[in-house]
Amino acid sequence: MCGIFGFAKTSGRQSDNQLDILKRVVTELTDESSIRGTDSTGFSIIDKDNRYTYKTLVDSSTLVTEPDWDMLLDKVSRDTTVFMGHVRLATTGSVKVENAHPFNIGNVTGVHNGIIHNYNQVSKELGKDTPDVDSQVLFQSLNKREMSKAFEDIDGDFAITWVKDSNSKVHLARESGRPMVVAYWKKARVLLWASTRDILLDAMTRAGLVLPIKKVKEDYIYTYDTDMFDSRPNVDSVEFETLSQLDYGYRNYNWKPYSGGTVRYYRNNSSMSPATKSLYGANTCDAGQVNQELCYFCYEYAPSEEIIPNDGRPICVQCEVVEYNDTFIDRDKGDNDVLF
Repeated sequence: MCGIFGFAKTSGRQSDNQLDILKRVVTELTDESSIRGTDSTGFSIIDKDNRYTYKTLVDSSTLVTEPDWDMLLDKVSRDTTVFMGHVRLATTGSVKVENAHPFNIGNVTGVHNGIIHNYNQVSKELGKDTPDVDSQVLFQSLNKREMSKAFEDIDGDFAITWVKDSNSKVHLARESGRPMVVAYWKKARVLLWASTRDILLDAMTRAGLVLPIKKVKEDYIYTYDTDMFDSRPNVDSVEFETLSQLDYGYRNYNWKPYSGGTVRYYRNNSSMSPATKSLYGANTCDAGQVNQELCYFCYEYAPSEEIIPNDGRPICVQCEVVEYNDTFIDRDKGDNDVLF
């Protein structure tokens, strides 16, 4: 599990006060995201002409207390178009600065949360050496292939943000195994995102912002053109497919009924790829062995005893105490998941 967070904004559109608030949001997002990984922290700060990338092995909650943090924040200016942040919980690849996100591969700069099971194979197909970190194969593919085709050979889970040819456009995508949420600050022309609702909500609250939060719809690439932000963020979308969907069934994960009337979210062996099956074992489809469930609202796993059935939409005890209303989009509303 890693954490991704950031913003995209119209260059030159923010007042001094709005820029100060945005910097507070960035600080809080960086601090809050440490819960998802402490092995490294990294950022890319992008304007129309430049991409600045910073990586460190200091965990993000410590980084925001150090003198270097003010220096980093000073690089966020009216000219900034995209800020991408990442905290790493290492899975493949050793813990060293070179393996921290963001990655810069060709024209692509990006961050990834998830795991890619067949990264060795995909790298070979792309004519590349096997990377130290599985995430790098996503950016190799995005750099070489048409965007909508970039994930076709991928077997794994991902939520990903990246910039490619234009520094004014940011791309967001996720498949079903990883969460990502967004919010839009209309007055400042700023799009915000984070891995989970709790992280984004807490960061905005501490910075004094109250904005609707929406889930990024799975299996779509969303391209936001910051030059065209207005009362709504300008966005185009294209659907994508992965190897798991094409060759092994549409999902590695499925909602399934479970004895006792509850609904449990567990791995479905019938749709697993061989790589996934070998990683998680042959018996992961046995609901009797599952001791965690996925909250319908925050996309976070919680112990089964902390999950309330909630009429077929399991909710964790933390989410239950939050008043859910139109600020958090119901996944059943389909196309409304991400658009404002």
